[in-house]
Amino acid sequence: MRVHAVVAIVLLLLPAESSAQRLRLPGVGRRARPAELPPQAPTIARELSYRRLPLSVESYPLYSRIEATGFIAEGVNSSWTSFGAGTRADYRINRHLSATMDMTSSFLGGPTVMETVEIGTRLRPERNDRKLYPFIDVRYGYAYAYHSYFQPLGDPFGASSPRPAAYSSQYSHGFGGVGGAGIEYALTHTLSLTTAASAMRSRMTAHGFEGVRPTTDRYRMTSYRYMLGIRYNPVRFMQPPAH
Repeated sequence: MRVHAVVAIVLLLLPAESSAQRLRLPGVGRRARPAELPPQAPTIARELSYRRLPLSVESYPLYSRIEATGFIAEGVNSSWTSFGAGTRADYRINRHLSATMDMTSSFLGGPTVMETVEIGTRLRPERNDRKLYPFIDVRYGYAYAYHSYFQPLGDPFGASSPRPAAYSSQYSHGFGGVGGAGIEYALTHTLSLTTAASAMRSRMTAHGFEGVRPTTDRYRMTSYRYMLGIRYNPVRFMQPPAH
């Protein structure tokens, strides 16, 4: 009888122990839910909804101060000022780096018409809600210059009549490096005002004619340039999710 009584007591206590083992203390073994973020300000939400396309274009007038050693004659220094225009295509690679291509033409005020094609990079801070963005340009370019003029020729017979004039022309081409820096000022979401100064150092090879005699010369040319342009960067508006 005692054995039966002990077995009955054990059977009655087992469910109570199992339920006690399943009992959990408050806050133990439960994952806390993160607090919900406060609603974002409408101005910030609107700014974050704009997505800039990686491609932008820029057009600018160009002021150049050019110095050349050997342009007129070997060992002779010469310099002049030219005005022109340029166009830039900019493709953003990441937040701080862009690939650029510039095409410039200087055609007013100097003895030559000079054109360049330059490929390089631009380093700048990431675009945000600021207005001013400094940048640095590094490029490598091809320069082409052409000039023509009339020059008097001496009379081989020593006649006292007015001397005739002969047509002389020369074109030059060469490669050089470009370095510069500037500042971009954001006007709107798509338009910016840019200003920059740069220098291009080139080694040029000149081919020309003096009368009917062909000539070939080499000289170094340095061009100091200043530009002020308008940059256009299209954006895409992403509709923010409704709360």
